[in-house]
Amino acid sequence: MFRTDPFVFKTAQFCKRNFNAVKITLQHLILEMRKVKQGFSRMKKDIGYAVGLNRVKFQSKYTKDNIMESQKLGQVKTDVMKFIPFSVFILIPGLEILLPPFLVIFPNSIPSQFMSNEARAKKLAIISERRDQAAIYLN
Repeated sequence: MFRTDPFVFKTAQFCKRNFNAVKITLQHLILEMRKVKQGFSRMKKDIGYAVGLNRVKFQSKYTKDNIMESQKLGQVKTDVMKFIPFSVFILIPGLEILLPPFLVIFPNSIPSQFMSNEARAKKLAIISERRDQAAIYLN
């Protein structure tokens, strides 16, 4: 009924010895899976918003475009274009190993839905710093 081969006992001993490391690794894996799920749900909402906005624009010929809507639409379009190569890394098993070198070569290639809050804050700080430098240079 139960397995009694040495492999099972070695695996059980390994798990007992490294319980905390295995637990932390599993927690990290679950956290990353939640982030990917959240990114996909954000992507779905953004694409739905863009499709609805395009439908409204197509049906109403005589209304002016809202600046915020056009900026959001442009952001969604760039995110969809960024998602195409990013999805290759997600769909092909084992290709996640090559994701860090890809992000080093192309640092802006990750869609905004999959960025962490720290990365967003860092990017916003860099943009505001560059704006301040441009304002000083222009004045």
